[in-house]
Amino acid sequence: MVVQCDVLGDSFIACLDLADGREIWRAPRKDVPTWSTPTLVKVGDRTEILANGWHHLGAYDFANGKEIWRFDGGGDVPVPTPIVAGNLGVFTSAHGSGNPIRAIRLDALGDLNPKGGPTNAAVVWQQPRKGNYMQTPILVGDLLYDCLDTGDVTCFDAKSGAIRYSQRIGSGEGFTASPVSDGKNLYLTSEIGNVYVIPATGTFSVSATNTLGETCLSTSAISEGTLFYRTRHELVAIGAANK
Repeated sequence: MVVQCDVLGDSFIACLDLADGREIWRAPRKDVPTWSTPTLVKVGDRTEILANGWHHLGAYDFANGKEIWRFDGGGDVPVPTPIVAGNLGVFTSAHGSGNPIRAIRLDALGDLNPKGGPTNAAVVWQQPRKGNYMQTPILVGDLLYDCLDTGDVTCFDAKSGAIRYSQRIGSGEGFTASPVSDGKNLYLTSEIGNVYVIPATGTFSVSATNTLGETCLSTSAISEGTLFYRTRHELVAIGAANK
């Protein structure tokens, strides 16, 4: 089990034995409090841990906790989980003065902070004003989608970072839940419980708007053709009726 513990002092990331809680290794981190969950990814013969952060986002060797690369920059309270898009790790944060979304090569090494520009050989692309605060972006095929707190939905080419479209949904609604997808559509849930259905085609349209009837801040889950929503008072399952 991997635990990322970013606090006001003595931050660290650690690997624990699930059976008895024994600490296998611990690596110190120099960062302020963050809320992100680490991501594990296979890179060649090595398993890497991707960790979001403000002053210390980067990758660690799952076997021993050794730091593989690091980067400094972004929003000051990172929340979204890093995601994997082919040979890239996508990181975003959007609190305070910085709100970037950027893609970094998984095989990068060392200090990756660009010298003289926003990108380099390791930082493949960056969009400086399109990052998320609360929501984790989602990859569907070769397209990457994110939805800001304000309901601004952006579709990126995952390899290049080029923007296919950026459109606002809702009418002054807030968005906290991360988008989910069944591979054909995106489902984006606003805080007042409206679910917007957007085809995952790279061309913007809203094919349906459904309402849950009450506040919803949590990300929905999909299993065997059913969408599960945790609203303020209910657990709601939406899918085809059982025969």
